[in-house]
Amino acid sequence: MAYLYPRQLVQYRLRVVRDSEQLGVAQAARRYGISRFTIYAWRKSVQPKKRGPKSVVSWQTDVDTVALILQMKLATGYGPKRLKPELELVGVQVGEKAIRGVLERAGLVVNHHKKRVKKKHRFYAPYPGYRLQVDTKAVPDTGIDLRSPDRYQFTAIDIASKIRFLALYDSLSNYNSIMFVRDALEFFRDIGIIVECVQTDNHATFTNLYLGGNKRADHELQRVHPLTHFLLNQNIEHKLSRPGTPQHNDFVERSHRTDGEEFYRLVNLGSYDNETLRLEMKRWQFDYNYLRLHSSCQNMPPMKHYYDVLHTGA
Repeated sequence: MAYLYPRQLVQYRLRVVRDSEQLGVAQAARRYGISRFTIYAWRKSVQPKKRGPKSVVSWQTDVDTVALILQMKLATGYGPKRLKPELELVGVQVGEKAIRGVLERAGLVVNHHKKRVKKKHRFYAPYPGYRLQVDTKAVPDTGIDLRSPDRYQFTAIDIASKIRFLALYDSLSNYNSIMFVRDALEFFRDIGIIVECVQTDNHATFTNLYLGGNKRADHELQRVHPLTHFLLNQNIEHKLSRPGTPQHNDFVERSHRTDGEEFYRLVNLGSYDNETLRLEMKRWQFDYNYLRLHSSCQNMPPMKHYYDVLHTGA
């Protein structure tokens, strides 16, 4: 059988095994001129084997826990890392590896190809108030062109504590940006966070530096943006991210992704007017700050992590 290719060899062994099951091992061995022990060995090698333990063991996840994991996955869309603390809140102790196994067997895990990225330096945020990232997000109303939406979400997030402040406006304007930053500074001041720096992107709502021309070319600041004037009067630095690099505003951009997955996906935007949506947005802001577990906050809500860890350690 040395002349057989590997695939042909497997097919040959399968045929011998099938004949041994029909005719018996002894008769199949005489027909093919091979040993009975060879046929027994081929049976073990070609027959599919069941993965995992052959019977129920103590460390296997029970049926009720499996059902609870699948229910929480379908309701929240969380991965194993986020589901583990959520299960602990209801008194269920399951490891991340076991949760991942349950999700993989149910076909709820998508293995994305990871792109090769350059090594990045760890972002430096020594204390709350060190930097506030501010950005806008078009409200994804159904049936409305996102290039000219009717409503915008303004977001401010403290990069150290991950506490957020949200507001809804009907347009992008200098006045709205100043009013939002003013309310955000007051919100953080009320909880004991004094903001030292506000970081934004280079949109005309926040800066006049890149008005017209190529962003890669040298620009001369013709006049100071009203938002920068307002922050300078408050003794607060206005920092701009590098053009064309949204990853420099990564904290607020990542929070916008969470808004889309856990807030806008669950509300009926078509039936909400601005006042109703503002009320729902404030409820979502409370849930995000006080109830939602955050992995970078030691699996605690941002506000609890601030008062229990950051504020006491300051």
